[in-house]
Amino acid sequence: MRIQVLLFALFREQAGQARLQLDLPDGSTVADAKALLEQQYPLQLSGGLAAINEQLAQPGDRLEDGDELAFLPPVSGGSTSPKLDAHKQVENDRFGLTHEILQVQPWVDWASDDPYGAVISFLGTTRSPNKGLAVTHLEYEAYPAMAEKVMQQIIAEMRERWALGRVALWHRLGRVMPAEGSILIVVSAPHRPEAFEACRYAIERVKQVLPVWKKEFLPDGSHWVEGHTPEEFKL
Repeated sequence: MRIQVLLFALFREQAGQARLQLDLPDGSTVADAKALLEQQYPLQLSGGLAAINEQLAQPGDRLEDGDELAFLPPVSGGSTSPKLDAHKQVENDRFGLTHEILQVQPWVDWASDDPYGAVISFLGTTRSPNKGLAVTHLEYEAYPAMAEKVMQQIIAEMRERWALGRVALWHRLGRVMPAEGSILIVVSAPHRPEAFEACRYAIERVKQVLPVWKKEFLPDGSHWVEGHTPEEFKL
């Protein structure tokens, strides 16, 4: 069988390409694909994650002809299990990835309405210095098709927990300079406790599960910011 392999961030740099084809015997697993790739390319995939057709997969999961298998470095800032619930759609949600500078006020205006007594916004920005070192800029890379599904799921989880009005969730891609925003979350609700709690939940969940990677640039070099991979999904 033949599958399509996608590589992101550090793994893409190691292999020197982002997409390739891989021929495998029928019945092969994610672990088999990993082993073959590491034989054929200068890759070190251990400790990362895999996704089959945009869904997180375990090493023992079987592959089918034509599958899209993505190998993902640990998500930047992640710390707990990234397993997601069923996919849902909810009205009054706006989310996505963008290369544009994030503007807070237009989304606060959009989230505001008569029934909502609270509108909470969070803008995560590039910090410099970081750990005592000057940061010239950050660069963000994502698995876009999977990332938008995950963003929609995060908002669905928020709505299951709190009575919310409108929710906006945006993440920057590409170069982000110091003091510029990389993630914007805006939540409205009838009462402030729900809005505060939902906004906090959103940023923590993004850091756990969103397939976005951050490369930090310093005056004397650059490096990918390491994340954490839950044991049940670790390659």
